[in-house]
Amino acid sequence: MARNKDVSMPRTGRAAVASALRDYIVAGLHMGRLRGGDRLPSIRTLAAEHGVNERVVLAALRELASEGFIELRPRSGAYVVGPQPASGETLPHLAAWLVGMLVQARTRGLAPTQVAAFVRRGMETRRVRAACIECNADQLHLLCTELTEDHGYAAESTPLADLDAKDPPLKVRRADVLITTAFHADAVGRIAKRIGKPWIAVSLRPDLMRDLARYLRAGPVYWIATDPKFERKLRGMVSHMEGAANLRVLLVGRDSIDDVPAHAPTFVMTSARERLRPRFGASGGPGRPFHPPRQFSDESARELLTFVVRANIDALGGTPL
Repeated sequence: MARNKDVSMPRTGRAAVASALRDYIVAGLHMGRLRGGDRLPSIRTLAAEHGVNERVVLAALRELASEGFIELRPRSGAYVVGPQPASGETLPHLAAWLVGMLVQARTRGLAPTQVAAFVRRGMETRRVRAACIECNADQLHLLCTELTEDHGYAAESTPLADLDAKDPPLKVRRADVLITTAFHADAVGRIAKRIGKPWIAVSLRPDLMRDLARYLRAGPVYWIATDPKFERKLRGMVSHMEGAANLRVLLVGRDSIDDVPAHAPTFVMTSARERLRPRFGASGGPGRPFHPPRQFSDESARELLTFVVRANIDALGGTPL
């Protein structure tokens, strides 16, 4: 039965630090809070943030430099490498990453020309049905959106309250997997066991909560959502953080979005972004956005993709080729 990792578990080691910094840079460039030439925090600061020694951070930075994410300048620090529009790439590391993946496939006996077919069969032979279960509309929308757009699931939302009935709704009973967050893992796990379904509790990217904690310490942070139930839940989540009183939650349709200062750190839930898109376009909302393009943690993404690939390989009789 699939379960999530402990969401409070610290990320340690070179690979984990490199992954967190890579996510930070990609999200920062995507949302406009980082530009090419911006300097990253010092090695000492990064070591303290990630709970590792400075040698681990230096090794992670060297890995990112080799991939083209950053430039290491002697006695100066690490600087973000911006997008390269002329090449047609989102980031300059993508071509090198693709070549590396093809070389790895070749060492496993798979011809580079077969990789595209391999991926399609492993991801698209069978559409996996997911029942997304949460207590509020904002997190339901987030779960379904990312599952559909990033992982290829056919996702349907189910409010947690609908599981109080003796028999779960049809869309839960016909789903291939139940997906929720860590907050409702126990309740969904019991339902899944009763109806004989696998289940996954996803966690969010740890850098998102680190960003939130840092911004709250510095001043007001705006969070835009749509459901009062999510507002209550979010306030409980941050109540232990220093500066928790700096959280400003605005609900679309209830509060004035014009109250957000132009340079205030702002997180906009996917449900709110959808309603605000006609007005704000790609930025998703007012203020200075810090919502990343993807919000599931690497561990959850791996678990979700593993489920999809296994289901597709099973549908192919055990091999995608």
